[in-house]
Amino acid sequence: MRVLVRRRQGEAPEGTGYGKAWIKRLARYCWRYPRAVTLALSGSLLATLVTAAIPLIQRDIVDNAIFAHRQPIWPGATLLVIAALLNFVGVYVRRYRGGRVSLDVQHDLRTELFGSLTRLDGARQDQLHTGQIVSRSISDLNMVQGLLSMVPMLLGNALLFVLSVVIMAFLSPTLTLIALAVGPALWMISLASRRRLFPASWDAQQQAANVAGVVEGAITGVRVVKGFGQEEQEIERVEETSSFLYASRVRAVRLMAKFNPSLAAVPAFGQVGVLALGGWLAIKGEISIGTFFAFSAYLAQMVSPVRALTSLITIGQEARASVIRVYEVIDSRPLLTEKPDAVKLAPGRLDVHLDDVTFGYLPSQPVLRGLSLQVRPGETVAVVGTSGSGKSTISMLLPRFYDVQGGAVRLGGHDVRDLTLDSLRASIGLVMEESFLFSDSVRANISYGRPTATEEQVVAAARAAEADEFITGLQIGRAHV
Repeated sequence: MRVLVRRRQGEAPEGTGYGKAWIKRLARYCWRYPRAVTLALSGSLLATLVTAAIPLIQRDIVDNAIFAHRQPIWPGATLLVIAALLNFVGVYVRRYRGGRVSLDVQHDLRTELFGSLTRLDGARQDQLHTGQIVSRSISDLNMVQGLLSMVPMLLGNALLFVLSVVIMAFLSPTLTLIALAVGPALWMISLASRRRLFPASWDAQQQAANVAGVVEGAITGVRVVKGFGQEEQEIERVEETSSFLYASRVRAVRLMAKFNPSLAAVPAFGQVGVLALGGWLAIKGEISIGTFFAFSAYLAQMVSPVRALTSLITIGQEARASVIRVYEVIDSRPLLTEKPDAVKLAPGRLDVHLDDVTFGYLPSQPVLRGLSLQVRPGETVAVVGTSGSGKSTISMLLPRFYDVQGGAVRLGGHDVRDLTLDSLRASIGLVMEESFLFSDSVRANISYGRPTATEEQVVAAARAAEADEFITGLQIGRAHV
């Protein structure tokens, strides 16, 4: 998996290779929940249609009830009350169901990301940076969730814009042309901001992940830091990495400060022209007061879609970078895979045979050269050697975290490359050099390798490790977290 760290200002991210496919792929995640998506879009459609109809109702009240006195005012007022209630229902359904879909998709992406990480072999895991993974699984997924929660509203605003333009064209084609004269300027600003904001957002998110990595390393190794008295050095590392993040964030903020006000200000010029000409036409009697009132309302309604476009351009580019960064992890594949005809290793007492094994984490720098070793069932063998001589490497080759570059590793007479990974690793128990405890109960940690273990088996394991006396002395024993 590629992890991009630093980039020159304005340089586009390389190696993404997703294009517009990220949108289609994200849409497929959403359609895993068709009922919620349909309800969210239906609520958005209802709210949009009602919002588009309100100015027409107001126009009828002004022209026919207030000025011409051709009808009472209460029917129009009743329609406005009903429209307000329908708008409330539509907005509620849109927000609730849209929010549910965004959270469901976020959960699916996080689950797939974690599943992809657990499937990676040793070589792929060596390429991972903790800060990058933490950033992608939290910050990037939150950004994706925020974008998806806005989609029903954005689609509703787009439809409202189209409906407003159609109705405005029906009311006054001349005023509509003036209102739409700012369209090309908005389009050009949008294209320019898209080209600049995506690289800036990508780089800022990468730098945030780098800061997370530095902080995680300092916290994890805090005893080493204090033991060597290197607190100042770690602070300087954090400050240096944070300075890159600060510069990236400032760059993104500068671009947003440049493009967002432009997108918001351009429609105001169209409003000035429409209000000036529309007021003059109303005074001359060429359009009714109600028509001018309705036209002004539609013009005001068009501001919301334009603002939504502004948000979509900025947040959308950040979310695009986040989605691609998440996909990079999900799409990572292990270098080691099972053979289609892999056999399942039968349980029982097995012998271990290393046959002329050659292996190196870098093929050009072998750690083991022509190693042969035979361990019979029930036999205890200690491998002794200097640091870096390959003792731990042997334990990594047995469960096939890595594949040998020469020779073979056999378990029970089977080459480990011919076995299913699940059955192979279920037959091996590893005790790591560094102890690690999950944030769970003592019992759950003891039975981690066999979650179905009975209470008697857990107690026996604790006694074998000479930890039972310590555990029973805890406040709530094996249930202690």
